[in-house]
Amino acid sequence: MPNLIVAIELLIGAVVARCIYLVYFHPLSRYPGPPLACITNLWKFSAYLSGEHHLIEQKLYQKYGNVIRVGPTSLSVSSLSGFETIYGFNKAIEKGDFYDFGREARTGGGSIFSARSEADHRVRRLKAVGPALTMTKIAAYEPVVSKHVSVFRSKLAAAQASVKGGYVVNIAPIIHCFTFDTIVEIIYGESLSSQPYTSITGADNVLEAFKGMSKYAWASSLVLWLGWLMSTRPMVALTRRPTKDQGEPSQSSIAKNYLQVPKDDSKRMLADEMWRECFNLTFAGPGSTAAALTAILYQLGTEHGKSWQSRIRAESSSHPAASNPASVLTAVIKETMRLNAPFPTAFPRSITPGAEDAIPDLPAPLAVGTLISANTYILGHSKDIWGEDAEDWKPERWLLPERERKELEDRFVVFSKGSRVCIGKEISLMILSEAIVGLLGAWKIEATGSLKGKAFLEMQYSDCGVSLTRINEPAL
Repeated sequence: MPNLIVAIELLIGAVVARCIYLVYFHPLSRYPGPPLACITNLWKFSAYLSGEHHLIEQKLYQKYGNVIRVGPTSLSVSSLSGFETIYGFNKAIEKGDFYDFGREARTGGGSIFSARSEADHRVRRLKAVGPALTMTKIAAYEPVVSKHVSVFRSKLAAAQASVKGGYVVNIAPIIHCFTFDTIVEIIYGESLSSQPYTSITGADNVLEAFKGMSKYAWASSLVLWLGWLMSTRPMVALTRRPTKDQGEPSQSSIAKNYLQVPKDDSKRMLADEMWRECFNLTFAGPGSTAAALTAILYQLGTEHGKSWQSRIRAESSSHPAASNPASVLTAVIKETMRLNAPFPTAFPRSITPGAEDAIPDLPAPLAVGTLISANTYILGHSKDIWGEDAEDWKPERWLLPERERKELEDRFVVFSKGSRVCIGKEISLMILSEAIVGLLGAWKIEATGSLKGKAFLEMQYSDCGVSLTRINEPAL
């Protein structure tokens, strides 16, 4: 018993000493932040699970300034120059152990999302983008988008007809079905299902399953042992085990394009690699695109947004404008995504040798192993970056002459920066553009109530009530 007491006392002493070091003597002790952040990530874990971590972080910046300590070895910054350094242009700032949930613990195998170094990412990007995600390849997926936009409109009409006592429809779940069905078919072709995937028997809970996976996979990296558990072989096998080869699909798809790469080509992926890249697109694309589309349609349904509906209709009837950076449609999409980031989450990077002095405007170099991050939601709402009207939804800010618009593009970080820019960006924009034009071609939208949801890895909206009035039909 005396030995046990001594051991307990030593353990308590070690914990106390560690806490004192972290609070007063650690290299990051000079930076302000939540008191618990000095000694544990549990406060961040709790904030994340609340679904309001982006709003909590925004309040922290308002209280403490542009650099805050968010964990024992973690900093977060809110400057554009800091974001560009972290995510865009410094090759010695890498994806560290935080992303182990996306790697297999035994082999270290991962994907373009979890690639640790710039060199590894460059190789994976060449394999993932070149065969299937160039602009030419993406254009071949447009018939799939068009088909699902028609299904989307039919589902909205059916939902409207089923509503008792009015025209108010909660479009959030319908939108998520649409984006999931569309992106799954773009990735895999028709091999999974000859009809929209979320409409088949047995797929009732697939969207909730992906939401839960997104929520807890990211949360696991905030707690060390949970992150290790998510990267163990059994857990990885649940989501990334390749299926039996059923032959090459006939319809143009991302998977088909990967399979068509000659076996002696350096861009040819192994079966495991193909599955990981396809799964990651399935994991990240539908939820974030649904979040963007839901927010856009809500904004268009507000009093200020109704005039922009008319402008989009006029523009789309005269000429296709989706690919025009100066179009009204593009302005609405970008302004809404600026304010309503689909991924309102800080993606941490790790300082490696050579990057200690990389982050601008810090009082001292950062130690190797320090985690550094910036949140696109915070930058999108920053008055330092967007001016005093940063909180206002103003698509007109994007309809400036080319030089001024280019300056805005440099501040727009929703799809990240540099070589790690989102590989699904153009697919997402194509889906958003066609869905908006397709819906506005049939209905006038009026938002009712507020936009409700929670932020985890991506923004997950649960409620977006709108009333739909057929074009040329008198409003109620």
